[in-house]
Amino acid sequence: MAYSVTAELLTCMPSLTRYACKLTRDATAAEDLVQAWLARTLSRQDRFEPGTNMQAWLTTMLKNLHFNNLQRDRHMTKVELRDSAAQVEATQMSGLHMRDVNRAFGRLTASQRSVVRLVAIEGRPYQEAADTLNVSIGTIRPRLCRARERLNTLVAA
Repeated sequence: MAYSVTAELLTCMPSLTRYACKLTRDATAAEDLVQAWLARTLSRQDRFEPGTNMQAWLTTMLKNLHFNNLQRDRHMTKVELRDSAAQVEATQMSGLHMRDVNRAFGRLTASQRSVVRLVAIEGRPYQEAADTLNVSIGTIRPRLCRARERLNTLVAA
């Protein structure tokens, strides 16, 4: 039969909550850590060996959980959400930018538009674009380079 840690857990709870605050240096993060720690403790209470130091076992679990969270967070990208006004502004700016790109694209020569459409927009390989346009692959690369440079110049103007 598994040993129940629930009664002793309640006596250790205040000191471990303070320890979580010290580890995280943030009250909200400490609450989240304690919540996760409680769930982990209750799910793994069968691993506690009676007669050993309960406080040390609980403290070690809390500390290890905190360090595991820190390590996991290092590998995750956090994205800050903006308010709706900023999203609308970003949408308007991207719309204006797309308008400028479309205008610049229309000012390219027909051969430049064709190569940009095939390679940059449709994502076709250079060889396939060369076959479609009936030119050598050696013609595709410089034509695409000149078209990109011209697009950048026209959009910047």
